[in-house]
Amino acid sequence: MDKTSKIILNILKENAVYVLPIILVFVLFINFVIPQFSKTIGAVKSMNSNKSQFTQVQERYNALKMQQDAQNRQKKVVKDGKIIFEAPDMQFSSDASFAPLFELVLTIAQQSGIRIRAIDYNYTPEDDIIFAAKLEGYNTCELNMVAVGSYSEFQTFFKTVMKEKYVTNLAEIELNPWEKDKKVLIAKIKLRLYTRTLPE
Repeated sequence: MDKTSKIILNILKENAVYVLPIILVFVLFINFVIPQFSKTIGAVKSMNSNKSQFTQVQERYNALKMQQDAQNRQKKVVKDGKIIFEAPDMQFSSDASFAPLFELVLTIAQQSGIRIRAIDYNYTPEDDIIFAAKLEGYNTCELNMVAVGSYSEFQTFFKTVMKEKYVTNLAEIELNPWEKDKKVLIAKIKLRLYTRTLPE
């Protein structure tokens, strides 16, 4: 062993207390810190990637929600799968738009056998939810009718009205037997009809 090697060996022996911790720290650094650091970098990259994906999904969801809300605002008001009657021509006023529905109700009454003795038209029924909503282009008319007929005739009338494809609402019905013939009923009926006078 040459003189230089002996000197280095002596220095190492004398400083072993200092050198060993440094070597140990170095080994620990190589074996534990670097892999953990690599894992952390990987986790950060993955988190950033997931965050980016989440942001994209969130933006897409918000866009679809806004689109759905817009479509819902454009849709006709629907009740029990029925549709709002649309006036075929924009020259119709909101009151005149009900004419085809009035004719429909009178035809059903005639076919059912009931006789309408009085009828009144209320275009501002305050307790109606569609009227109260003040939806632009949507109109409400409440028919206050007094009618006469038998039990079976009224049953046929009500069933036929409620089966119609257009939205109708039997808001109130009061049935009383006629004093002179209990088989005959006198009915007070509040029937609400709805139309739409806005273009698509």
